[in-house]
Amino acid sequence: MLKLNRIKQKANYAWRVGATGFSFASFGLGGVAIGGLIAPLVKLSSADLELRKQRTQKVIKHSFKGFTEMMVKLGIMTYTVEGLDKLQHSQQELVIANHPTLIDVVVLIGLMEQANCVVKQALWSNPFTKGPVQSAGYILNAGSEQFIQDCVHKLQQDHAASLLIFPEGTRTAKGEHLNDFQRGAANIALRAGVPIRPVLITCTPSTLTKNEKWYHIPEQPFHIHVKVLDAIRVEDVLDDVTVNPKNVRQLNQQLQWFFNQELSVNEQSC
Repeated sequence: MLKLNRIKQKANYAWRVGATGFSFASFGLGGVAIGGLIAPLVKLSSADLELRKQRTQKVIKHSFKGFTEMMVKLGIMTYTVEGLDKLQHSQQELVIANHPTLIDVVVLIGLMEQANCVVKQALWSNPFTKGPVQSAGYILNAGSEQFIQDCVHKLQQDHAASLLIFPEGTRTAKGEHLNDFQRGAANIALRAGVPIRPVLITCTPSTLTKNEKWYHIPEQPFHIHVKVLDAIRVEDVLDDVTVNPKNVRQLNQQLQWFFNQELSVNEQSC
């Protein structure tokens, strides 16, 4: 019986490695299809640039939701969400999340009704992803003053979708906690004067972390837990909301402390 169980475990592991490879190959092909086929069709559907961006964002949302559900059905992962309604009804908020896995952005955008997103240069220029992210009007994180202004402008538009950003800037390494927060998120929140919506993401067992290959999967399906917290108002965190380097630094420190505290409490409750 023990030998039979080991054979089953090895067969299941081999299946999940193959299914993971299939999933990521499908993701790449899906990106090409959106950029090369669907985005041009959306462009022909309206002369309104903003409307075209919104429609492309909807396509990406449903594609990402479908990708997540495919991974669940293939037995690669499971996931649960606390506070889903807060995320679905999020509008003109700066949504900030920690970044433990490669698929965090996929899971979150799949859960949100509509979202703008900050993307790094690697995704902006990648042949599999550049079509969708550019057609959707996502914002390139070039680490410049223009980048900050673009984010603030997005958030201050009437009835604007929320903006998703990962303050760490990159995934956490295996066995590590949070990377130091970069100040971009705090800078944007302070200048835009919008609520900050924190989202905690945990992955058990840890996988798809920084510098970890896609095929280095755990012995069992991994579980992602998303916890959407109440929005934070900048004026409740800082006595002075004037835009200056000191206040940006203080807000950034407060956000880092808040996430460290919440993740610590979350770990203790598991």
